[in-house]
Amino acid sequence: MKKNENFSVVNLTREEVPIVTEDLRTRYSWIPVGIHGQDDYFDLLTEAYNTSTTNAACIEGIADLIYGKGLCTKDEEFKEQLASVIPAEDLRRVSFDMKLYGNAAFQVLWNEDHTVIKKMYHIPVQTLRAKKLHDITKVEGYYYCQDWNDARKQKTKKYIPAFDCSDEEMEILYIKEYEPNRFYYSLPDWISALQFSFSEAELSNLHLNNIENGFLPVAMVNFNNGVPAPEERDTIEALIESKFTGTKNAGRFMVSFNDDAVNKPTIDTIPIDNLHDKYTYVAEYSQDRILVAHRIVSPLLFGIRTTSNGFSSAAEEMKTAYSIMQTMTIFPFQNLLLNSITEAFKVGGIGTKDLYFEQLTPLVILTDTADDTDQTIDEAQKDVDDTMQSDETTEEDFEGVDEAIAKVQETIEMKKDNHNEPIRFSEPFFDKNYI
Repeated sequence: MKKNENFSVVNLTREEVPIVTEDLRTRYSWIPVGIHGQDDYFDLLTEAYNTSTTNAACIEGIADLIYGKGLCTKDEEFKEQLASVIPAEDLRRVSFDMKLYGNAAFQVLWNEDHTVIKKMYHIPVQTLRAKKLHDITKVEGYYYCQDWNDARKQKTKKYIPAFDCSDEEMEILYIKEYEPNRFYYSLPDWISALQFSFSEAELSNLHLNNIENGFLPVAMVNFNNGVPAPEERDTIEALIESKFTGTKNAGRFMVSFNDDAVNKPTIDTIPIDNLHDKYTYVAEYSQDRILVAHRIVSPLLFGIRTTSNGFSSAAEEMKTAYSIMQTMTIFPFQNLLLNSITEAFKVGGIGTKDLYFEQLTPLVILTDTADDTDQTIDEAQKDVDDTMQSDETTEEDFEGVDEAIAKVQETIEMKKDNHNEPIRFSEPFFDKNYI
């Protein structure tokens, strides 16, 4: 009698391209945001930062360049007050959140009369969730919770009104970029490299487990004691997959207990040519995609050594790369922060001030600039800062802002009576580029 022979291929987990969605149909009073159908968006971004070496280096390096040497003003009389209203460390953390999460927030504290801002402190943006909108076009507040994954802590969440939406002593100034098809949250500029960050992290897991446990080749496992039923076969396949697949299980060994040698399982090794070359390719490709997503012109700016890029020297490469990166990557972040802070000062009774970020310039660039211009390094740094500062900001620059905001408010009122009228969702105070 001919024996039945069954061959099965175990399908490993298939990862999909991550799509970030805002849960607009939620039953909660706040809006969850996630990738895998749950409120896991900020957690996954944090994990990608903590586990990928290239991603962490890019985020930290760009965040340092965004903050530079701190926020400054041309108004000499306002310098001390500026340092008091926005502590340097809080602004540094806001700059870091803006780069890592694509969102950032200030905790704004008003005086008792709600006429003047006293302090602007950093608040971890991952602890905030936007209040769900109901027939309005502006987020009125945010819920604060230390851990949104803990249902018990969600019960103790705190509601904080959005900036310029209440008379409360504490408000939230939420900073984000425009995102198509999203209203409550924005995405970081490196979101397209999220999978490559996890790929880099999985490679480190693979190599670490192989080093600790030895190397396990790809193999076919044959059980020679008959063909089990389909349900039993699926159970066996699932057990083998959970124990011996994935980077965390690399290098593990198998123990088999048998009644006799005839029915023992056999393992046939399937050789893979140039496996080390494949790992090297994946590692290099993942690093390259991460750098592209962060718009890193030259990895040398962040201490990442790569192959030659055609420059005659590292100094020439860094000088050219720094100039391009400041314009294409750093300035947009700084401009967004400056616009938000300036508007907060204007609404908060402080007034418009000549704000700018003092730039953090690599020493090799300052040295070459000083040599070319017969200046000292300090003089070269001052020239760099002067070329990157904003134009003078005066009250005249904001003459049309109040009128524009009034028009928006009028349009919102019209919306209540006429649902066909278009509504502009963004506040129109980004009328000036500071760089």
